[in-house]
Amino acid sequence: MYKDISMLKTDEKAAQQKDYAIQCEGKTVCVKTNRDYTKTHMWIQNTPEGEQKIGITDYAQKQLREKVGLVEILKNSTVGDDVEAGEVFGTIYGRPCANLDEMRCEYIAFDLIAPISCKITAINQKIIETPEVINDSPYEDGWIATIAPKTKCDLSNLITPNAYKKLLEKKEDSPFRVV
Repeated sequence: MYKDISMLKTDEKAAQQKDYAIQCEGKTVCVKTNRDYTKTHMWIQNTPEGEQKIGITDYAQKQLREKVGLVEILKNSTVGDDVEAGEVFGTIYGRPCANLDEMRCEYIAFDLIAPISCKITAINQKIIETPEVINDSPYEDGWIATIAPKTKCDLSNLITPNAYKKLLEKKEDSPFRVV
């Protein structure tokens, strides 16, 4: 495993900036400046052990309508599986909401997409047992997994906190789906 990808796009100077609080779709969204992001609303951050933690952003957790109801990891329920950059390795579901126009219950689903090619080294069991912790703390206690890059990886799909803030300020297609 290649463990040193300390060359994430966010440098030390940028990481010491104050976090961003922006208005997005009528909600105040926090963008932490001490990590990198993907355009698919996930974050990645170096750990002191030389691996990376990944999770979903404040924007993503707020778009699930209600509290998170279920976190499903598709690749494995423990650790050790390899995932490729861009591969869906799990899904987060919001609690059911009534669609009175169509007389049915709907869930908002958010696919977890690997930001880099890696091996999953840990799954946050807290989010499996108590998924709403993602709503309370998406950047700290609500992390999804710890990963180790397979090689010195291509970080071109990662963006800086400032670029992510600008992405949220533009209205883009939603990564969420109704099931």
